[in-house]
Amino acid sequence: MSTEKYKKNKTCKISPKYSVKQALVNYYIIIMFTLFPLFFTYKFYNIRHDKYYFFLILSGALAIAEFLLILSVKLDYSNPTDRQLQNAPPKSKWYKKLSFTDWSVLAFLAVNIISTLFSSNPVSAIYGESQNFPSSGRNSGLLLMIAYVGIYFLITRFFYYFEYIFTAFACASSLVFALAILNSFYIDPLEMFIGLSEEQSLIFISTIGNKNLLSSYICIALPVAIAMAVYTEKTALRVLYLFVSGIGFSALMVADSDSGILGIGVFTVIYFIWYSRRIERLKRYFLTITVMLLSAKFLRLFSFIMNDKSKGMDAFQEIFVYSNISYIFLAAAGIITIALYFLDYKKPGIVLSKAVPIVLLCIFALIVTGIIFTVLYFSCIDTKTDLGKFTTILRFNDKWGTHRGFMWIRSMWIFNDASLMQKLFGTGPDTFFFAFSKYFSDLLKFGDSSTNAAHNEYINYLITIGITGLGTYLAAVVGTIARAVKYAKNNPLVIVCASAVICYSVQAIVNISQPITTPLFIIFMALCEAVSRKASQYKTNTI
Repeated sequence: MSTEKYKKNKTCKISPKYSVKQALVNYYIIIMFTLFPLFFTYKFYNIRHDKYYFFLILSGALAIAEFLLILSVKLDYSNPTDRQLQNAPPKSKWYKKLSFTDWSVLAFLAVNIISTLFSSNPVSAIYGESQNFPSSGRNSGLLLMIAYVGIYFLITRFFYYFEYIFTAFACASSLVFALAILNSFYIDPLEMFIGLSEEQSLIFISTIGNKNLLSSYICIALPVAIAMAVYTEKTALRVLYLFVSGIGFSALMVADSDSGILGIGVFTVIYFIWYSRRIERLKRYFLTITVMLLSAKFLRLFSFIMNDKSKGMDAFQEIFVYSNISYIFLAAAGIITIALYFLDYKKPGIVLSKAVPIVLLCIFALIVTGIIFTVLYFSCIDTKTDLGKFTTILRFNDKWGTHRGFMWIRSMWIFNDASLMQKLFGTGPDTFFFAFSKYFSDLLKFGDSSTNAAHNEYINYLITIGITGLGTYLAAVVGTIARAVKYAKNNPLVIVCASAVICYSVQAIVNISQPITTPLFIIFMALCEAVSRKASQYKTNTI
């Protein structure tokens, strides 16, 4: 590149040329977005290991290929014909280029290494399971953490945006969602349920695993589809994203998991607040909500055709599918959508006062505070009042959240009794099984003989990698979201990627980290950081 071209690039902020290193990263992301969610070898029995090795092998291949490419680049600084190098400004130190999130991710890896070195179960800490105890972990040991960090840095440095990447993700997600719906009505086109007991067939679904993990996947894919439906300017693609949003919401209904409801519920509120100022965005948001609510009624029609022979769903999900109340929600969303489209047609480009999202945020904060206070009141002060079917929600005790309360309370006891070293660095990555083993006998009253996770990612990290591990993890996640908000005006793609990060992080409060859906979360964290980095340099809208 000549001096003139270099200067033009410096002043006009022209994006660099698409390179082989960027192409490899993009191909990797496409494979992870399409083949990874659908891949399995033999029914549900080995699905976690299938995806675990798929991710490790693919990520390792990418890392080796990128390393060889980097080594093959030899610049001859003595070549007098290379005017660009002579005129280019001196490169700054590598550590000065690291963002807050980069440092947090590196610190997270360092803590995992220290935790593994001092773990009393080092083999389990490395691999996330032990030969002596096959169900002792979820393969989320140090080896997987290294892969996460490596992929994070490769994507943040070499990602190059093409919308077809997100289009491919939407198409693959629609297949996962459609299969989940079919499975919930005892339709098994892939013959994955042959040989499974009735109890097992109720738990497992689609090509993801159990219903909690499907909900985790939905909390990554559905927010992206919703955000893309709002931001994309291509009509055909908007129709695709609307379709995926609708079928994704139907899959959420049959997933029958509170974690998915929590994640999507908080996400829809946050993004309603985010879009509230611009009518152009708000109308598309409500159109997407309308399509999602309408899809639930189509699910009701499908259930009718199948003589209502399904694996069932919780009462909350039944409101959207079977209850007549849902027609009120659907009508309200439809009317608001029509009104917003009409308003935008008459007065295009309307931007409301900054006070609007602030007021809405305050209202949301008050509601959340009220819910927390109510739970604390009925859990600590009034422990006698009969709350009926709301007891499992409003009264926190051992039975709360399908006995998550039991595991969370005991986890705090374990942390309180831990040594200073364990408080700081935990018992080792993915070694919750061993830390919690002394309470296994008490778990029998809930029908479980053991557990390898706290069913809360943050508590799980607190026990397994300590305060420092949890702190660095939270710093990485919060840093990613904060930077996304900062540069959202430069490029709305940042908000699309952040949608998956936010939604997954919320559902993680009642779910687990594992190699089935968490790798996709890490990829979106990296994408969010990658787009934020470029948005800070190139003030262009790529959607």
